[in-house]
Amino acid sequence: MRKQPQQKRARLIVDNILEATQLCIAEHGLLQVTTPKIAEKSGVSVGSIYQYFENKEEIVQELLRRKSENLGLALKQLATAQEQLKLEEIIPLSIQFGFDMMKADDGFFIEILKHWHGYNNSEAAQILEKHFFEVGLYVFNRFFQHWNFETLKNKSFVIINSTLFTMMRYVSNNSFLISEQQLKKELTLMILAYLSQD
Repeated sequence: MRKQPQQKRARLIVDNILEATQLCIAEHGLLQVTTPKIAEKSGVSVGSIYQYFENKEEIVQELLRRKSENLGLALKQLATAQEQLKLEEIIPLSIQFGFDMMKADDGFFIEILKHWHGYNNSEAAQILEKHFFEVGLYVFNRFFQHWNFETLKNKSFVIINSTLFTMMRYVSNNSFLISEQQLKKELTLMILAYLSQD
């Protein structure tokens, strides 16, 4: 961001800009969104937008950063709320949570996922990966306490990244010959089989 909002009114303006950007992306598609469209949707002048952001891309990056942080925290809450469940129950619940989040906000995330190659190395992607990795470490450590940290880290990395990539590709493409429920089942079986290998 060009300038961090300090006062409540400034923070409200930035929030309005980001909310309008999300709506514009869901409505028009990422490539069709322009700063004037964001200004019109938010009720904030183009000049005021440029006080806080250099360009449209910076607005999208900040929006994704915030969304990733919120998504990561929501996943952590879900993981800690599942203390009583078996691993066989936690995995499909977590996958379903991922699908629900990807399809939320009127298709905003689906549109972003279609262009994910442009955000793969972004701060938002790093935030998401960090949260998901921490959740993986937390959950798998509960069930595989005999693993050393290196094993736990490696298995968590492979599971999180392969599962996320498959889900993202499925949601953004939507022309696969497998239903979402079947994919959830197959991913769960794949993860459990991989975890059972010492």
